[in-house]
Amino acid sequence: MDKIGLGVAATFTAEPLGDALRFWLAELDVEGDVAFAPYDQVFPSLLDPGSVLGRAGAAVVLVRAEDLDRDPDGGPEDGTGELDAVATDLAAALRASARASGTPHVLVVCPPSPEHGSPEAHARFAAGLARAFEGDRAVSVLTSAEPYEPEPEDIHDAFADRTGNVPYTDRYFAALAAAVARRLHAVTTPRPKVVVADCDGTLWDGVVGEDGPDGVVIGPQRLEIWRELARQVAAGRLLCLCSKNEEKDVREVFTRHPELPVGLDDVTAMRVGWEAKPDALRSLAAELDLGLDSFLFLDDSPVECAEVRAGCPEVLTLQLPADAAGAADFLRHCWPLDVTSVTAADRERTRRYQEERRRDQARGEMSLADFFATLDLRVTITPAGPEHEARAVQLAERTNQFNLGTRRLDGEEKFVVDVRDRFGDYGVVGLTDVRTEGDTLRAGAFLLSCRALGRGVEHRMLAHLGTLARERGLARVALAFRATERNRPARDFLAALPARVEPDGEETAWYVLDAGDAAAVVHTPGPAEERAAGPVRTVEAAAPAGWAAVERIATRLTGADAILDAMRAARPVTEVAGASPVEATVMRLWAELLDTAPTSVDDGFFELGGHSLRLVQFMARVRAEFGVELPFDTLYTTSFTVAEVAKVIEERQLADTDDDELAGLLDELAGLSDEEIDALLDSGNG
Repeated sequence: MDKIGLGVAATFTAEPLGDALRFWLAELDVEGDVAFAPYDQVFPSLLDPGSVLGRAGAAVVLVRAEDLDRDPDGGPEDGTGELDAVATDLAAALRASARASGTPHVLVVCPPSPEHGSPEAHARFAAGLARAFEGDRAVSVLTSAEPYEPEPEDIHDAFADRTGNVPYTDRYFAALAAAVARRLHAVTTPRPKVVVADCDGTLWDGVVGEDGPDGVVIGPQRLEIWRELARQVAAGRLLCLCSKNEEKDVREVFTRHPELPVGLDDVTAMRVGWEAKPDALRSLAAELDLGLDSFLFLDDSPVECAEVRAGCPEVLTLQLPADAAGAADFLRHCWPLDVTSVTAADRERTRRYQEERRRDQARGEMSLADFFATLDLRVTITPAGPEHEARAVQLAERTNQFNLGTRRLDGEEKFVVDVRDRFGDYGVVGLTDVRTEGDTLRAGAFLLSCRALGRGVEHRMLAHLGTLARERGLARVALAFRATERNRPARDFLAALPARVEPDGEETAWYVLDAGDAAAVVHTPGPAEERAAGPVRTVEAAAPAGWAAVERIATRLTGADAILDAMRAARPVTEVAGASPVEATVMRLWAELLDTAPTSVDDGFFELGGHSLRLVQFMARVRAEFGVELPFDTLYTTSFTVAEVAKVIEERQLADTDDDELAGLLDELAGLSDEEIDALLDSGNG
């Protein structure tokens, strides 16, 4: 979420969400503001490129099933087909908006009001939309405010809903904003590729070198940490261990605990010994051939964390709380570990790194020519299908070194490239995107993952295009190229081809080959291939959010109440001498709601920037705080000051006093002696 603005559309009055979203923009040090579409204009806003959603850097859409029900008299429980049709139309509008704007969209399916419809209908509506966008990288669906969801009784505000169609409490709006901000952070911020964990005090309680493998304790809360690491492995993160211990002791803990959700086979690499942890992390980065800025390091020791932050500032180093429960809760709220979509390639990443180690070992044991001769490389090129869509988008976004630079995916046909050799399956690692123009087959996109680079796969991809062109009676094959800072391997490949270069604008050129020459291209290992056949540096992730912000969010902003407290702390209230308790509370409420905080009991609500929506919010807060409802005729006046509204609140409290309660107090007073009454009066005056 870097330098973006948020556009919000909802089927209800959602402006109270704005303050909480702005809080998160400030918390994450993101430039931009929050803009709202007109009330209940979700579909027009999605379909109009010039709307708030179309112009924003990210779009947030909030819906309730009851607001979209086309048959309100029958109710969703009597016409689920109607809601299904609405869900289909909504999904189509979201896809169209995301495609037109090219920005991330978050759809939030919000809870229905307690008196409306059936929970089953809402659940079906939410589940259908979640399925519609499963694996979609442009549209993300939230069906709850987890993990910030408050108790059910703290979600709905019937009074504010009835008064101004503001259906939720401040607490729930704060929870929704946190969930939305967290999801946008996940889909717009690069994720770490490597998670490195300490052992003693992190994966278990105790010191294995002193307590022995049988003496360390992995209780239920520590087990939650292991489960989180297992989720990271399943999402394609590489798991490594970095601990000052004897390696045999650490391995023995794994052996003694076969029930753990993470085994040694899931650990890509480890540095267990007595070297300084910054040195150990640099060694891991060299072995994995990844940048340190793609590492996330977890340790409970403040000393070790400080050492790593000083020695490896690129690493996102996070200090876990010492207690197991606190550490588990920290990881639940650690935003950089969030996962939104996982491809088959992600799930296989650890295995492929292990296979690459075996390839490296084989390369070191024989000549390069013998290595290629025994590699048994099998390249399969097939038309891309729906099942390849997520991987194709991922390749286009992440491939930098062997990418001809145009990133075009608008051709008539797409082909995916699957590679395997005697060591294992690389999966889908290549993509071409072609169209026919006259007698030429033009490839707007031609890219190959770095893990297959330097083995001749790129030559077979070009030969496939040459063969395809000849089969279709075309004379030429043209590859679009635009130089970037990272695609030198692609440039070297093109330079070795028997091609002529045709400029196409200031930055792009076409490398044009006769179809026969393209079909005859073969791989000949040489010095360049010697370099490429070795480990290749993959795309480095941009540096994640600073460790202080991540730790603050994971330890202090873990619930709606904590978020509201932080928002209030950012807008302090001026203390006014002589203000009554009710006046002081009114000033606090206004400071939270209005652009300008009051500094005197004579300040007016509308003079400080109040308007009708803020008025509804204030009335709802007064009702929650004092148990009274303020009359509109009192509020819509020029004398609506802190002092005047405090006076009305006090009068309403007195008027609403229950007659039976008052009678009981009088009976109690009647039973007191004069001396006891005098004592009560004296204590009250005191």
